[in-house]
Amino acid sequence: MGHRAGCDLRQEILHRAAAFPRFMLNVVQVLAFLSVIGVPVALAVERLIKRETVLVVDAVGAATVAYLAAFSVNVITSHFQDSAVAQAIGGATPMQVQLAVGVAVVTVLGFSRSQYRTLFLTTAALGGLAVVLLGQDSVTGVLLSALLGQIVATAWISLRGVLDTRPGIARILAELDHDGFRAHPGSVRVLEPGTDGARRFRVAVTANSHDNAASNPRHPKQTLDLSVLDQSQRAAYLASRLWQWIRLRGPVRRRSFFSLRRTVESEVLMAMSVEAVGIRTPRLRSARQIDQDTALLAYDHLDAPRLADLPDRAWTPTLHHSVWALWQHLRSRQLAHRELTTDHLRLDPAGHLWLTDVGYGEITAEDMLCRLDGAELLVSIALRVGPGRATEEAVDALGPATVASLLPLMQPILFSEDTTKALRRHRAAGDREDVVGAIRDRIVALHPEADVQPVSLERVRPRTLLSVVGGAIAFYLLATQLTGFQVPKLNTWQAWGWVVGAAVASALTYVAAAFNLLGCVKERVPVGRTITAQVAAAFAGLVAPAAVGGLAVNTRFLQRAGIPVARAVTAVGVSQVIGFACYVVLLLLFSAFAGSRQKESGGLSAITPSATVTGVVIALAVIGLLIAAIPRLRAFVISRAKPLVTDIGPEFLQVARSPRKLAQAFGGAVGLPLAASFCLWASVNAVSGNDVNLAAMGVAYLVAKAVGSLVPTPGGIGGVEAVLTAGLTTAGVPSAVAATSVIVFRLLTWWLPVIPGWFAFTALQRRGAL
Repeated sequence: MGHRAGCDLRQEILHRAAAFPRFMLNVVQVLAFLSVIGVPVALAVERLIKRETVLVVDAVGAATVAYLAAFSVNVITSHFQDSAVAQAIGGATPMQVQLAVGVAVVTVLGFSRSQYRTLFLTTAALGGLAVVLLGQDSVTGVLLSALLGQIVATAWISLRGVLDTRPGIARILAELDHDGFRAHPGSVRVLEPGTDGARRFRVAVTANSHDNAASNPRHPKQTLDLSVLDQSQRAAYLASRLWQWIRLRGPVRRRSFFSLRRTVESEVLMAMSVEAVGIRTPRLRSARQIDQDTALLAYDHLDAPRLADLPDRAWTPTLHHSVWALWQHLRSRQLAHRELTTDHLRLDPAGHLWLTDVGYGEITAEDMLCRLDGAELLVSIALRVGPGRATEEAVDALGPATVASLLPLMQPILFSEDTTKALRRHRAAGDREDVVGAIRDRIVALHPEADVQPVSLERVRPRTLLSVVGGAIAFYLLATQLTGFQVPKLNTWQAWGWVVGAAVASALTYVAAAFNLLGCVKERVPVGRTITAQVAAAFAGLVAPAAVGGLAVNTRFLQRAGIPVARAVTAVGVSQVIGFACYVVLLLLFSAFAGSRQKESGGLSAITPSATVTGVVIALAVIGLLIAAIPRLRAFVISRAKPLVTDIGPEFLQVARSPRKLAQAFGGAVGLPLAASFCLWASVNAVSGNDVNLAAMGVAYLVAKAVGSLVPTPGGIGGVEAVLTAGLTTAGVPSAVAATSVIVFRLLTWWLPVIPGWFAFTALQRRGAL
C-alpha cells in the first residue's frame, strides 16, 4: 500500500513538473494580452486627459475595423482550415484579434513615451512567442496579425488625417498682443522644448500699451522668450511624474503636476519672489491663459552665455564665490530652484550672475530642498571643472561644515533629469571617474566629521518591485511543489540523521563565511559577533539579490567595528576575490571526480568529468583569446581589473603575511561551498535513501550559486531552484526526488535561516554593531 502511495506521489510530481512549462506559457499569454490591450487603453485615457477626443474617436474607429477584419479572416479560414493557404498562415484561427486591435490603436494614437513603446513591443513579442509554443498559431499568423492592424490604422489615418488641436503661434501672438506686446512679422523663432514639454519661442515685439507709450513714446523694440504650457503635452510626462511621486517621499517630491493653473500660479509667484529678493532673473512680462488647456508665460530675453558654455579660463575663484553667494542668498530667503545647475546660471558682459528657468522652484522651501539645490549645483560645477577643484572652491566660499551638510543629499536619484543624464554621459565617455563618489570622498577628506549617511528619501526602489515579483514567483513555485509534499522515508532514523546532518552543514556555512571575512581583516573583530553578522545577512538577502545583501551587511558591520569605510570595502572585496578563486578550484575538482563512482557504486551520478572539465577549459581559453584580440574589450577588462590590483592587491599582501589570517581566509572560502555541497548531498540522501555522489552534488550547487548571483531576485529565487533541479536530474537523480530534495535544501539554507537572521539583524542594530 505504501509503495503504491509512493508511486502515486511520484506520478503527481511528474505530472505537475510536466504541466508547469505550459502553465507558465499560459500566464505569459494572459499578461501579454492584458498589456497589449492595457497600453492602448492607457494611451486613450491620456489623450482624453489632453481633451483630444477626435484622436480617440479615430483610434476606436480603426480598432473596430481591425477587429472586423481579423474576425472575418478567422471565420473564412475556419471554413477552409484544410486548405494549403489556411495551414500556411496558421490554421483555423491565424489572426490574433487582440494583437491586431492593439497595433491599430497605438498606430493612430502614437506613443507619447518611449516606455510605452518598449512595454507594448516586448509584451506583444512574448505573447506571440507563447502562442506559437502552445501550438495555437504559427509565426506567420502572429506577424500577419500585427501587419493587419498596421495596415488598417495607416489606411484610417490616410482617410481621416491627423489633427493638432493645440493653439498655433498666431493665437499665441494674438494673446500676447492683448498685454501690449505687438510681435514683429517674421521674427518668431522656435526653440527647443522645455524639460516639462513646454513649447518655446523667441519673438521680437514692440510695447504698444498706453502705459508703455506714456513712459517711452518711442515704443522700444525688445525680445521675449515665450513658454507655452499645454496640458496635452504635459500629460505625456504623466507616467514619469507619477512614478517619481510614488518612488520619493518627503519634501523632495515635485509639486502637483495635474493642475495647469496651479503650475502657472506657482511659476509666476516664484519669478516675482526671486526678483523681489534682489537676484537678477529675466523679468516676467506676461502670464495669460490662452484656453482651458494652454497657458502663456513671456519673459525678457537674456543675451548672456550659460556658465556651462564658458571657457575654462572664465572659471575663476571670483566666479565660484559669486555662484555660491547666489545659492546662499536663495537659501537665506527659503527659495529653492529645484534645478540649480550651470545650465540655469548666466554671466552677462558686466560680470553679473543671472538665474533663469525658475518655473519649478518653490518659495518658503524647507532647508532640505535648499541644500539639495547646493548638492546638485556642486555636482554640476564638478562636471564642468572637475570634482577636486569644485569641492575645494565650494569649501573656500562656504566653509567645510556647510559643504559637509550637502553630503547626505548627494544622491543622483534626487537630482533633476538633466543632471542625471549628464552624469550618465560622463560615466559613459571613456574611463571617467564617478563624479558623485569623488565629491563625497573629497568632502570626507576635508571634513572627517561629516555625516556620510545618505538621507533616506526613496520610498520604492525598482529592485523592491523586482523582489516582490520574484518573491511571488518563488511563492508559487514553493506552494506548487509543497502541494501534496510528503517524504515517506523520513520516518526512519537514517532519514532523520541525514536531515540533521544537512541542518548542521547549513549552519556551518555561516561559520565558514565568518572566518573568511575575519581572515581578510587585520584588526581584531569578535568571532561570535561576526558569525551573528553572517546570520543577519541571511535576512538582508531577503530584500536584495544574491550576495548583494551580504556585501552590504559585512561592509556596515566592519565599519561599525571601527574599521574605516575604505578599508572595510577593501576587506570585503578581498574576501570575495579569495572566495571566487576557491570557487573555481572547487568547481574543477568536483567536476573531475563527479563521475568516478558512476558505475562502480551504482550511485545516481551521471556527470562525466571529461566533458565538464574540457568545457570549462575551452570556455576560459575562448574568453582569454577574445579579451586579447579585441582592443576595446581588452581596455574594458584592464579598466575593471586595475582597481582590483591597486586596491585589493596591497590588502591581500597584508593578509598573506600572516599565516593565521591566510588560513582563516582560505579555510572559510573553501569550507563554505563544501558545507553547502554536503547539505545538498545530505538532502538528496534523506529523500532518496540512496548514496549519491558528493562531487556531483558539489557541481550542481556551485553552478546554481553562479546562476543565482546573476538572477536579480532575493537569494536568486527561481533561478537557483531551476538550476539545482536540472543539475540533480543531469546527475541521474530521478526528477521527483530532485524536486523534493531541492525543496529540503532551500528550506534549510534559505527560507528557515531568515527567521534567526531577523533576530540577529535586530540584535546587532540594538548594540550599534550594524
